Amino acid sequence: MRKLFLALLFLFCITSVGCAAQEAQPVYLNVASVEVSSFDTTPDWAPLPNVRATVDGSLLTRWSSNYTPGQWITFDFGAPKTLSKIIIFWEQAYAVDYDILISDDNQNWQLLLSLKGQDGNIDETEFASVKARYVKILGTKKVNPDWGISTWEVVLLGPAKDNPGDKPLVGVYPQIAEKLAGIEAPPKEEREEDVGSPGAITPAEFQKGVVYTSWSKTELGSVFSDQTLEYLKELGVRHLGIMVVWFQDEVDQKNIYPDAKDTPDDKALIHAINKAHALGLKVMLKPHVDLKTGQWRGDIIPSAEWFASYKNYILYYAKLASLYNVELFSIGTELVNITTAQWQPQWEGIITEIRKIYSGPLVYSANWNEYAEVGFWDKLDYVGIDAYFALTTEKDPTKEELIAGWKNNAILLDDWLKQSKIDKPVIFTEVGYSSADGTNIQPWSVFSNLSETAVDQEEQADALDAMLAVCTTYSWFKGLYWWNYFPQERWSPLGYTIRGKKAEEVFSEWLKKL
Repeated sequence: MRKLFLALLFLFCITSVGCAAQEAQPVYLNVASVEVSSFDTTPDWAPLPNVRATVDGSLLTRWSSNYTPGQWITFDFGAPKTLSKIIIFWEQAYAVDYDILISDDNQNWQLLLSLKGQDGNIDETEFASVKARYVKILGTKKVNPDWGISTWEVVLLGPAKDNPGDKPLVGVYPQIAEKLAGIEAPPKEEREEDVGSPGAITPAEFQKGVVYTSWSKTELGSVFSDQTLEYLKELGVRHLGIMVVWFQDEVDQKNIYPDAKDTPDDKALIHAINKAHALGLKVMLKPHVDLKTGQWRGDIIPSAEWFASYKNYILYYAKLASLYNVELFSIGTELVNITTAQWQPQWEGIITEIRKIYSGPLVYSANWNEYAEVGFWDKLDYVGIDAYFALTTEKDPTKEELIAGWKNNAILLDDWLKQSKIDKPVIFTEVGYSSADGTNIQPWSVFSNLSETAVDQEEQADALDAMLAVCTTYSWFKGLYWWNYFPQERWSPLGYTIRGKKAEEVFSEWLKKL
């Protein structure tokens, strides 16, 4: 109760003129410049190399170091200031142990604090006031030795009386102030009430979606996820495919389980569904099974015991989808070894059980080379394809060549639909290209080395444009979900995400036309 009172008092003070307690609030110390030891350059998780990302007031931008020990970030106030509190918003790659140092000349450093055994998330550290021009955060132990260290935002605060040129945090970055005020309130243990659906997805409706991906327990429930969903709506997205992942240890493992850190918990997942609905976005829930070995899920070896575990997993999310008005449910993703004729009775049994729980339309997300082998399309409402079809054998194809490649694939798909007499709308439950040179040759390939692979945003944009130019001419094509967007955007020089890239401009223009 005391924590809740303090939070309410803080919010009252930051919004009320003349509140006496406001005088006691520290001020935000503006930073003149930032210096870092290094930047992460990996293709799929590295943010944009921006030294000021940690002092820009945005919980969607971050700094991430390379993976060697001893990484640091230094803040220069431009002149000596009085410091009394530091707040660090850590990304998943946080420092378990770190030192905070101060200096007047950026050469001779004095240890201010040495923090041990930290658990990430948000660190708030108060101390006796000190005067300094430079502040350095030096990582001494990382949560994962194979990662770097990464922060979304660093807030440096000091007494108002000693820093007359600076303002309270709420006057500089109000969203950060509100976020911090909310920390004091006790967490709600109960689930959110459901938000009504903006409407069912009809067979004739064109689905304009993205796959929303998080390997984090709480990220989908965060304020930065809310901001990203608002951004997607402004972009023109109207359908959100939310991925939720469970794991198994080996390809022949019979038990599928949620991971304590990497599986979105129900609270976060429900919040994302509700936020999407509040924005008028319709939701596809898309369960995935990932392997702890890093192997592809298509290599999983099925068994009766595996199906029993999978049934429990998929029915759990079917029930959640029903409770929270999810408009479309995917019964599986890219399980190539498991959708053969041998296992069709198990799939039909699972579909029957899902129908008892969930009344909305169903889809299966088949791999691009799997769809023709799936024998239970007649039991579903959509044919779903993760459409990573090869387009050409050229690293630098023309737009015309990319269009020709998509025409070939669309003709094969059209012929299959006619010959198999499957009268179902088709959606691409995933489709995407990395922003790497040659991505059209093997769109499913992940490029991991910037020193070996050239960045090519033009090819990514052209391949997307070619796909929509061709597929929208077929009556069976009823939508796509672009792979992928993150709740907190990780800049990805070679990766699939298109946020801030040329392909996003193409995507936005198509969303307006469709």
